[in-house]
Amino acid sequence: MRRKNYLWYRFWRHTVVGTGLKFFYKKIKAVGKENLPKDKPILFIPNHQNSFMDALHVAVTIKPVIYFLTRAQAFSPDIVGKFLWSINMMPVYRVRDGFSSIQKNNEIFEKCIQYLKNKDTILVFAEANHNLKRRIRPLSKGFTRIAFGAEEKYDWDLDLQIVPVGVNYTRHRKAGNIVQVNYGKPIAVTKYRESYLEDERKGVESMKRDVSDAMKDLVFHVENLNEYQVQKILWDDLEPDEHKTIDPDTANARIAKTKSYLTEEIIDKAKTLNKKADKAGVELQDLASKKDLDLKKILLSPFYLFSLINNAIPYQPVRYMVDNVIKDRAFDASIKFLLSLLFFPAFYLIILILLSLIGVGWTILLSYLFLSILTAPLFVKAKDLFTISPKKKLKKKDPDLLGEIENELTEFIHLRETILSE
Repeated sequence: MRRKNYLWYRFWRHTVVGTGLKFFYKKIKAVGKENLPKDKPILFIPNHQNSFMDALHVAVTIKPVIYFLTRAQAFSPDIVGKFLWSINMMPVYRVRDGFSSIQKNNEIFEKCIQYLKNKDTILVFAEANHNLKRRIRPLSKGFTRIAFGAEEKYDWDLDLQIVPVGVNYTRHRKAGNIVQVNYGKPIAVTKYRESYLEDERKGVESMKRDVSDAMKDLVFHVENLNEYQVQKILWDDLEPDEHKTIDPDTANARIAKTKSYLTEEIIDKAKTLNKKADKAGVELQDLASKKDLDLKKILLSPFYLFSLINNAIPYQPVRYMVDNVIKDRAFDASIKFLLSLLFFPAFYLIILILLSLIGVGWTILLSYLFLSILTAPLFVKAKDLFTISPKKKLKKKDPDLLGEIENELTEFIHLRETILSE
């Protein structure tokens, strides 16, 4: 069924967002798309770590048109709300929005049910809020209300499928990294028909448990929060192969194996080490990684340097927003992406206009535009190559603290080597 906003939606999803993400990230990989049901309504349930970047990655890696449930706060002011509605985003209200606002959810859920009746797809963040921790948090029951409500309304004849999704980032807050979106096997809502009709609460809890367990297999997941910092240091901060961090099979097998090595002393050391890193304003991953100047970087150094110089000015408002305005670090990548999508092309256009006004020929103008687009994805690495590293900054600012962090990090390096060797 062709929708009235179909071309508009596709323009924003593929032309704007899809293209922008290809520049913003080094690689976006989708795994398990063969699991997606065909010609059936789908309820996507992704994990929610990285603000609205999670929804964008699902949207651009699959074909079906998706309707997104988004927190109502994002729909203010009205002009923003109208735009979000136009690209298939719908507001969902929370207790903090007031009781009268929560009542509006009934209308939204009815819209969702109608879309599912038409064999459309709905995306719901069942964790209800975002968090940068690499784990699946308890699921709320909102998605079960839509799932059971849709099947009940149409006499359990929709064959609605729930597809768990795991969105994995090598680095949540930075550009130029790898994203892997894992699509799990579908779960038919009719599986819970008997338990739901017998005891509604029992059916809801059973569905939540199964979907949560399926999601845990699709991401780097640490079940026990008390041991989270140890597991993150070992298998994220110290991991030289970024592909292994976003491969849930590898990461979760390591996490399970680590449990027998954990003691209260090790857990306390991990917490202390993270506190020192926070005090220093650095990430352990930056201190653990090594910047190797290989032949490829040497050969491409002129392009890296051009990218650094060319994008330094449009990057300033982006950096200001992230450093001084945004308090929730889970929004870092989202803000960087959106503002870069706006300021970088605008800056290129301004330069082209200024060059044309002083009489520069079309050959040079087109060359500048081509080179700007070609080297834009190199900007993140260019900053790493040509600016002072976090480690060197800390060494200059507080060498004693750096020494403490490095010594304590060495203990975890040895622990990691021991675990991997067995």
